[in-house]
Amino acid sequence: MGVCARSWFTSLWSQRCSAECGKGNRTRVAVCLMDHATDLPLDSCEGERPAEVASCDSGPCLNRLEWYTGPWGQCSAECGNGTQTRSLACIFNNNGRVEAVEPAKCSGLAQPVTARPCRLKPCGVQWYVTEWSACSRSCHGGFRVREVRCLTDAIVPSDQCDPDLIPESRQECNTQPKDSYCQHDQYHNCLVVVQARLCIYPYYRGVCCAACSRAQKTYPNSFQTNHIRR
Repeated sequence: MGVCARSWFTSLWSQRCSAECGKGNRTRVAVCLMDHATDLPLDSCEGERPAEVASCDSGPCLNRLEWYTGPWGQCSAECGNGTQTRSLACIFNNNGRVEAVEPAKCSGLAQPVTARPCRLKPCGVQWYVTEWSACSRSCHGGFRVREVRCLTDAIVPSDQCDPDLIPESRQECNTQPKDSYCQHDQYHNCLVVVQARLCIYPYYRGVCCAACSRAQKTYPNSFQTNHIRR
């Protein structure tokens, strides 16, 4: 039958320019076909591959607001799953003269994504820990604990973690004497504990020692009265 003919075929150029104003691109697809039916690798046709991108101009950008995105940053994790972020700015474009303006002025425009997941090489086995428990005593030395597990990338228990790098699972806490002033509360909602007059209980005095100490110094009579009533 002789040598089979191979020819480049291209789709029609896209009708819309990629930019709504200013310079952008139009695209099309190039394929190599034999006998007008078989899709061959792109290097099977003779001659240069037809261009698939062409520049276009949608006219000057006049008094136009648009979002500008910076480059994606590094992945937040050293291995496994993480997140990439990028900066975002609202730009006022007037025929090539660009000025950054308040983000609120671009609120009517669709906002580009500023965070996306990223995945690096598998971490392998590594140590995982829970949050610390509350301290066992409010003063004179107590301890708090947390669970420590060795897990694989599939969150399956393993015994392959480095034992020299194991995080501690027990820690001393509240080593100050009973009458010393506490500097930090263990919970963020200790104001509610004070308002509910729960400071008379040892547990709440321990986890909210700073808030309870301030309340006792500010309203000593009220604290004593509430203590007697309870």
